Amino acid sequence: MARTRIRELVVVHDAACAPCSRIARELPGCVTVRVRARSCHEPRLAEIYPNLPAAVAGCRAPAVGVLRTDGQVRWWTGMRGIVGLAPVLRPGALPVAVRLLREAAAVRR
Repeated sequence: MARTRIRELVVVHDAACAPCSRIARELPGCVTVRVRARSCHEPRLAEIYPNLPAAVAGCRAPAVGVLRTDGQVRWWTGMRGIVGLAPVLRPGALPVAVRLLREAAAVRR
């Protein structure tokens, strides 16, 4: 069985929210793949990512999208984003990634 590899991460965040935008700024240092930051206010976001959860597009939750080499994107919202990050985390970066997601998720409740 072939293992699908991760090409990059897509982080959808609210640039007006400091904890949420901190994810886009600090997450690249925690992972081994490229991170593409997208604002939840971006008008064509739903067209670009048709399977984006409605809560994310409505700026109610930050999300991490895992873009695989086959072109598919799997979305993880809130604290569940750590599951998507786990395969590409740098050694020792788990506590920082958890803190970033926890802070952003707490603000959105």
